[in-house]
Amino acid sequence: MQETLEYINCNLCGKNQTTPLFIKDGYNHVKCNSCGLIYVNPRLKNSKENLDSFYGSDKGDGSLIKKLLHRAYSAKRQKIFCAELKKMERYRKLNRILDIGCSFGGFLNAAKNRGWEAKGIETVYNVGKYGKELYNLDIFFGTLEEAKLATSSFDVIRLNNIIEHIPFPSEFFADVNKLLRKGGLLSLSTPNYDSYSVLICGKEWIYFDGQHHIVLFTPTTLEKILDKNGFTTVLLSTKGFHIRVKDKVSHNVAIETLLKISEKVISQFVRFTKKGHRLKIWAEKR
Repeated sequence: MQETLEYINCNLCGKNQTTPLFIKDGYNHVKCNSCGLIYVNPRLKNSKENLDSFYGSDKGDGSLIKKLLHRAYSAKRQKIFCAELKKMERYRKLNRILDIGCSFGGFLNAAKNRGWEAKGIETVYNVGKYGKELYNLDIFFGTLEEAKLATSSFDVIRLNNIIEHIPFPSEFFADVNKLLRKGGLLSLSTPNYDSYSVLICGKEWIYFDGQHHIVLFTPTTLEKILDKNGFTTVLLSTKGFHIRVKDKVSHNVAIETLLKISEKVISQFVRFTKKGHRLKIWAEKR
């Protein structure tokens, strides 16, 4: 195990002075003393190669993949994607949109149906192949660097639940910036470390996964790293709340129902704060 680990400096400020937070499943989570970025250190080398291991654990009848595929193309989910795209219309000049980490391609499908020239990038072939083969979507399999896309060629770039997987997010944001036209939109979402859910669940928070989620952001650190790489934040919001911790499901139906209802009710209030566990930012290229 030791041979597969690497130690890194903070990817936001470059310093190497940190405060240990906790160890989860053998992975040490630390906080940068200078800028506050949360990251796994040491971490697995070539962390991007672990992106497909979540789906790789779906053995047998592939029920998890079938469930997620159905969800991506369900009428409800397509309606949500269309509402998201409608808000992006004011950025539509080149008519080109890029979804990095497009998964099954549900968002791309909605964009295509609304007349966008929609392109996706997905590293996990066994996930992205469904969008390409079943819905004839334009999906490149590989990394952003390998895609070799033209500079200033997109109006909108979307990063949904992907930046927490990226080994060097600052350099990644710099590459993303090059692909957007001036004034173009970067839409991204990621887990929010500075959330009430973390306060309640501690290290059992469902998004603490040291193998895959190797960098975690707060609203402050995410805005800092975006500003560093040529973006200006125009919208920041959070949503979601968890009382229950990972893999801790009550066998009492009444208690489980009460917990679910409590989470939904509290979530309605949390969305008016910056303490929800899902962090979303819209930022424009300067």
